[in-house]
Amino acid sequence: MKKARSGFTIVELLAVIGVVAVLISIIASVATNSIRAGRGKRAAVMGSSLQQAIAAYYAEEGKWPSLIESANTDGEDTVKFEGTQADQIFQEVVGKGFGKSGKKSMLLDASGLFVCESTAANNPRARGYNFSEVTGSSAKHRIGLKQMAFGYQDAGSGCFRRFRVIYNCRTDSVTVVQ
Repeated sequence: MKKARSGFTIVELLAVIGVVAVLISIIASVATNSIRAGRGKRAAVMGSSLQQAIAAYYAEEGKWPSLIESANTDGEDTVKFEGTQADQIFQEVVGKGFGKSGKKSMLLDASGLFVCESTAANNPRARGYNFSEVTGSSAKHRIGLKQMAFGYQDAGSGCFRRFRVIYNCRTDSVTVVQ
């Protein structure tokens, strides 16, 4: 008489492992797409916040940040500020809320901004930080306002990318773009 075995055969185990592998790949794909979409939305929100802060600066001061004010338009419809020039504009606007004057004018909530050290910002693999991570009293990696580059997290790689500022001379308006 044959004795009945209890347990699984190798074929049954391989089938279960195959089903689990397919489920894991589907979940990983959905998670990756979700992360990319979240980064894209966060970048759009941060760009919009910075754009609104520049407009608020204009409303409060009666003039644009100094780099925009001193821009030589030479009959051009638009003037683009990239890299360190855009950073100078953001530093002036963000600094308005964190200046030494004692008058605290919050043009935006900077805690959610994504920043990087300006010396590392051009590195395609640069890592960015939340503003609050580098300015708080318990910050492990402190970056001063004048050394900050302002940007967003690239949707695909997660690396730091800078925002650009476009000043439209005809409409006297500013747009912040990725």
